[in-house]
Amino acid sequence: MAWFKGPGQLPELRNYTSSKRSGGSNLNRRGRLPQIGGYGQRRQRGQLGPIPLIVGGTLVVLCLVLTARLWLPAVSWFIPDRYIMAYAPQSLQVIIFQIDPSEIIPTPKSVDESAAMSLLETPLPQEPIATSPPGTEPAVVGPVGEASAGYQQPTPIAVLPTPTMTPIYAQAASDPRAQDRENIADLSHVSHLLTGFNWIRQGANNCGPASISVLMSYWGVEFTQEEAASFLKPNPEDPNVSPEEIAALVATKGYHTMIRVNGNIETLKLFILAGYPILIETGYDPEPDVVGWTSHYLTLTGFSDTDQGFIAMDTYRRPNWFYPYSEIDQYWRQFNRRYIIVYRPDQAAAVGSIVGEEVNDTTMYTNALKTAQLELSLDRSDPFGWFNMGSSLTGLGRYEDAVSAFDQARNLGLPSRFLWYQFTLFEAYLKVGGDYNDQVIVLANDVLSKKQSEEAFYYKGMAYQAQGNLDDARKQFNQALRFNKNYEAAEQALEAISEN
Repeated sequence: MAWFKGPGQLPELRNYTSSKRSGGSNLNRRGRLPQIGGYGQRRQRGQLGPIPLIVGGTLVVLCLVLTARLWLPAVSWFIPDRYIMAYAPQSLQVIIFQIDPSEIIPTPKSVDESAAMSLLETPLPQEPIATSPPGTEPAVVGPVGEASAGYQQPTPIAVLPTPTMTPIYAQAASDPRAQDRENIADLSHVSHLLTGFNWIRQGANNCGPASISVLMSYWGVEFTQEEAASFLKPNPEDPNVSPEEIAALVATKGYHTMIRVNGNIETLKLFILAGYPILIETGYDPEPDVVGWTSHYLTLTGFSDTDQGFIAMDTYRRPNWFYPYSEIDQYWRQFNRRYIIVYRPDQAAAVGSIVGEEVNDTTMYTNALKTAQLELSLDRSDPFGWFNMGSSLTGLGRYEDAVSAFDQARNLGLPSRFLWYQFTLFEAYLKVGGDYNDQVIVLANDVLSKKQSEEAFYYKGMAYQAQGNLDDARKQFNQALRFNKNYEAAEQALEAISEN
């Protein structure tokens, strides 16, 4: 039934004031309406004044504020995290996401410290191994459809620098924190600076897509961070973009990628001198008392030996952000000093000549293990050093030793988000098997209780598969693919189960 009728259908209104006063009901006779004395006065007395309303409203607001920690986390059930991160004040984000900067990943029930300490005393070859066993070629990714396996270390040649382009620094960047606005790189002191980047500020939890978009603009390849994100992380809530995912995206643009660990400050400077911007994956802790440790990608574009620091296109902060060498190394080492080089196919020999002997995986991981041993000899309570040792041992196929190092790292305390971004621990635990399969499930569940990710679903599925629980394994692999349809590892694991 319609609430409103057309103009021609309106009912007639009777004019009671002009009707006859004789005949008809008393209600139609204005003079005979009953008098209700004092009604207006009683209504006024019944109304609440402004003071009770203010007091009541204040009490309600105060009650909501005092109980905020109880009900605010429920906001994330129906509002996507990226919107909360983009629009909610940081003080509210801390409550909604229940952030505890001091929280660590679950520690193991028991640790054989003697096994871990023995790794510091294990003698290593004085010279790195010169050749790789089968299957240990470096992580070089080329364009889709192009054969890039079997890449061999080239004979070192003179590195030909790539031409720089017209600098584009016109875009102003307002920074969310006052202290950040004070960081201005003195470009008059630079030893070398690459130019021609289109800098953009990253969206919420979007440093991977934004950083590779900025880096590729140097090569004249333009795409937005949204376009990159649609490939790298189809689910906007995905907290991590791996170097391998970045390499896959770059390959679609016709470029190659080399992913290495155990870099150093001099190597970074050599690449910049040769005309290659370099992407590094680092720990990131700009607000340790509020947000806590997380991960970040930085595109290094220049350096200054005068000021002892690098210049970065930091998509979280601003272009030309100055980072002291010491600060770069402090956080970069938390990812085993991993770096990513993007280059044209015809530049493979030049890139290989800069990487040098560590183009060989076995040599690289052997040298990285030496680095971890050296750093742990100076500080045995360093969880990042133990994790780096475990990662390098995993790369060398020494899984039993690797889990000893990883257990020690967990025992000393790793940041709660650490396993959102690094997965060598899962790989070593799965290789050793037994009770370590249970540990994989415990750690994957810890990740998933805070943030869903395709990697956590995948490794949980692998642990179930190792235990013979194929139904639950299949569910986890499907969950991984629902979260990220491009995740090839889960797709391959599902196919392997179907074939058995």
